Amino acid sequence: MLKKIYSVSEITRYIKNAIQNANINDVWIEGEISNFREAIGNYFFYLKDENAILRCVMFSPSISYPLKDGMKVIVKGDIGVYEKKGYYQFYVKDIKIGGIGKLFLKFLEIREKLKKEGLFDEIHKKRLPEIPNKIGVVTSPNGAAIRDIINVIKRRFPVKIILAPVKVQGEGAAEEIANAIKKLNEMNDIDAIIVGRGGGSWEDLWAFNEEKVARAIFSSHIPIISAVGHETDFTISDFVADVRAPTPSAAAEIVVPDREDLIKKIDSIANRIINGAKNKIDVGKSMLEGMMNRKAFKYPYEILRDKIDLCSSVEEKLKNLMQSFINETKREMEMKEEMLNLYNPYNVLKRGYAIAMLENNELFKSIDDVEIGDKIKIIVKDGETKCQVKEKKKK
Repeated sequence: MLKKIYSVSEITRYIKNAIQNANINDVWIEGEISNFREAIGNYFFYLKDENAILRCVMFSPSISYPLKDGMKVIVKGDIGVYEKKGYYQFYVKDIKIGGIGKLFLKFLEIREKLKKEGLFDEIHKKRLPEIPNKIGVVTSPNGAAIRDIINVIKRRFPVKIILAPVKVQGEGAAEEIANAIKKLNEMNDIDAIIVGRGGGSWEDLWAFNEEKVARAIFSSHIPIISAVGHETDFTISDFVADVRAPTPSAAAEIVVPDREDLIKKIDSIANRIINGAKNKIDVGKSMLEGMMNRKAFKYPYEILRDKIDLCSSVEEKLKNLMQSFINETKREMEMKEEMLNLYNPYNVLKRGYAIAMLENNELFKSIDDVEIGDKIKIIVKDGETKCQVKEKKKK
């Protein structure tokens, strides 16, 4: 660093890189707001305590409550360097109001613990019924939340509501909420449960951050909607529940369908079924008319007559073929018979020839076949005679 003279930009960039490499990101800082101002939709302020001050900026904030000087807050964000002005500042991502530092740290601790155990995993989330018959509600009997839920359900799709009255803040609230969830799970006809309350401070909502409430929600075999506070409020219950609703009224809208939408949907389905049936009928009718216009249906006797004539013609042809086959076969047999007669030795005998046979009925073909004294048989055209060899002479 001492071997060179740096420009302001170079040394500022060096400091910026050093801070970025330190990776001071997603940290929570507690302090008091001062010099707050809003410009072009962004917040600029200082965060201070009794010993130090930190410049802060929040771009495009989405919080629903106004900030002002003197407010105690907890902010989450990253440390960075604004090179153009040459100072470091805190880039704010989230803000929590009130003196809740220790309580918020406890919230982070519980959230991290349950997250590691898998209580927030999507695999455990249960689907809500499309058309429930009975809804359980765990909330205060005197708060605005139950009134909002009843009004919305009555307007959208009236179903039976079972209220499990509990305290929603203060000592013992978490135990009552957890026990109410368990009691509703012991009933056999509850289709879904809404757990929640209206808005309030961080301390007011704390019961829904308690571990016992989170585990009761996770253990429920009935689907649970968490509806705690306003849209910007998040509690442990929201992370564990099967569905998170931004408000109790929104939970009521989620848990039951809109009756008018259902009627429209049913009408649409009915119309599709009717139209489908009509199309089937029209197609069948068209096919039937096409078949009825065919010759087979309009002039069946003509077709039968044609088939009968065809059968008669085929029958006559078959007869002629059979007769030709028989005649041809007869002629072949006669020719073969004539040929056999030509070779018949008895026909030769008629012309004055004779056949000589040895005693063993073999033909006498050579002079060597007999000896003096042997007997032979002579066959002529009208009989046979036996003779004895007295002399033989070889040519």
